[in-house]
Amino acid sequence: MIDYSKQIEAFRDQKVRLPGPFKDKLLGHRKSNRDRLILRLPERIPGLNITTSSFKPQGSTAIDTIIQTKFIIEEYDIDDGIVLWRHELVDEDGNWLSPLQAKEHVRKALKDKRFAKQPRIFTNAVRVFYKDSDEEKHHVDFPVYRKFYNEEGAIVRELASENEWVKSDPTQVNIWFLGEVQRRNTSVDGRGTQLRHLTQLTKRFCRSRFSWDMPNGMKLTMLVAECQSSYDPRIDVAFREMLKAMDTRLTQSKVIKNLAHPDKPPLTRGESDENVEDLHERIREALDRLDSLDEETEDNTKAARDVWDWVFQSNGFFRKFDDEEDAKTKKAAALHKVHSLLSTGTARTSSTGLIGAVGVPNLSHRFDGEDY
Repeated sequence: MIDYSKQIEAFRDQKVRLPGPFKDKLLGHRKSNRDRLILRLPERIPGLNITTSSFKPQGSTAIDTIIQTKFIIEEYDIDDGIVLWRHELVDEDGNWLSPLQAKEHVRKALKDKRFAKQPRIFTNAVRVFYKDSDEEKHHVDFPVYRKFYNEEGAIVRELASENEWVKSDPTQVNIWFLGEVQRRNTSVDGRGTQLRHLTQLTKRFCRSRFSWDMPNGMKLTMLVAECQSSYDPRIDVAFREMLKAMDTRLTQSKVIKNLAHPDKPPLTRGESDENVEDLHERIREALDRLDSLDEETEDNTKAARDVWDWVFQSNGFFRKFDDEEDAKTKKAAALHKVHSLLSTGTARTSSTGLIGAVGVPNLSHRFDGEDY
């Protein structure tokens, strides 16, 4: 298979991962809402202590696997858990707040007249909306947690779900994924970083068609972590080998486990969720196309571009990249040819003023400082 890793690395860097300035903008909105809660929530719940340390970033933003959206209907999801002491989450009579009561206090503290759409309560979070109709559409979710010491002296954290407080640790996925990156980088230099890159590219593959119904980011992250093969300096080879491992894995079982919470139920609802079935089908289709690049007649840049463009739907990025690389190669070859002619004294100047092998011979000349 011809090496197409340079193009894929450039595509991931420019069109898949979230650009730094835009990520800073999203995090700036997150901070503004944190500031609202730090200022206003104690006014609603007297005696409540809330500081910057009360917030626990979650999701793909926290582990840096968030990717650019491809369709305008999609939106970016920023998750920021709020962890507060249970004994402070009480009403006027000292009774513990219910999950709905706690979320309602957070919702009201987040309200702002500048919002076109005011915050809303969802099953597991309070959502703040931004940019309803363009490519920067996003929301910031604030899951609400309470914490307390159990009888053994250990801190327990519970999430305000729909009707009950459910045991949940807002930092567990972060700790697990970042730990995997560090552990794999320690064992093989670059393998942990490639885990993150493969996760981003897998998400792009699964989000590349509007009509596809694929598993969510959490499930895909678990699959990539489970199926990453040995480190390969070529990202095209690493991605293909990972897809092969996924094909084998999903043939054996389509249940996706929560590797960050081994004690919790699987992330899939049943033995064969429809979106996991669809994912398996698309992986096999991608592998069939990638296998074609092993044929001698397909060992060229155009064939590779066609296949990888099908995989990632680059919207012309790969063609533009290849055209620019081809132009650079031709320019370098032309300069080398001119340099060779000048060095051997065989250079000529054409009627249009171009130096080459055709035209009037160039006169020999000397430069100041040369010996006569």
